Amino acid sequence: MCHQVSPGFAPSPHASLECEDCHGAGSRHVDEGGDPSFIRVSGAADWTGTCRSCHGKPNSEVAEFAHSPHGSGGIGCGDCHRIHPEEGGFGLLRRASEVELCTTCHASAGADFRRPFHHPVFEGMMTCTDCHSPHAPEGASRRLEPMPARGCASCHSDKKGPFAFPHAPIEGGECGACHQPHGGFNARLLVRPQVHQLCLECHSPVFDVPFRQPPAFHDIRSPRYRNCTTCHREIHGSNVDPLFVR
Repeated sequence: MCHQVSPGFAPSPHASLECEDCHGAGSRHVDEGGDPSFIRVSGAADWTGTCRSCHGKPNSEVAEFAHSPHGSGGIGCGDCHRIHPEEGGFGLLRRASEVELCTTCHASAGADFRRPFHHPVFEGMMTCTDCHSPHAPEGASRRLEPMPARGCASCHSDKKGPFAFPHAPIEGGECGACHQPHGGFNARLLVRPQVHQLCLECHSPVFDVPFRQPPAFHDIRSPRYRNCTTCHREIHGSNVDPLFVR
């Protein structure tokens, strides 16, 4: 009678609840003439209170939100979600799409997705949560880490292995040693514009770099030796050759 909600609230998941489930008993609020100090209103960062009573059930992805980078950084439920949405939508997000919401804060990632070579997020073929879990604690086995091999392999399964002869970065789960995760200016999202520049970061006579060096006849000054993957084609790992030659 006093608090009108928008028509978009009716199809939302919260519409099946009673007002007092979230806001507490309203009798004193009414008795005091509508004094708002007697009604519970969750703040944006109120994960330990109202929202957790439903969304914090054990084994839920949201259960450990307080230990996630978002939760420990002071980001609350209301910063990303509308509790009383004006219109229906997945996740009750505060923006029209997930990527629009995430890039509001993660502007550098949004800029990367605009580069010539990128994961097709703005094209609608992927979402941020395909790779990242915004609610899970850091280090959890749910996609959260920026460049985990397990996350990349959910799409790039042919690069996962196990291989009889794995490439060290793949074995260590460091896809980001060679690739930029969101987007870049180099083909295949490589961190260097030319393949040999990338390979020589590890495969060069540098002190304390424990990787095999190219043999002497590999004269990098000659263009014929600069495209390493012409010969070492199985660069992520091989089951037949320790030098990744197919």
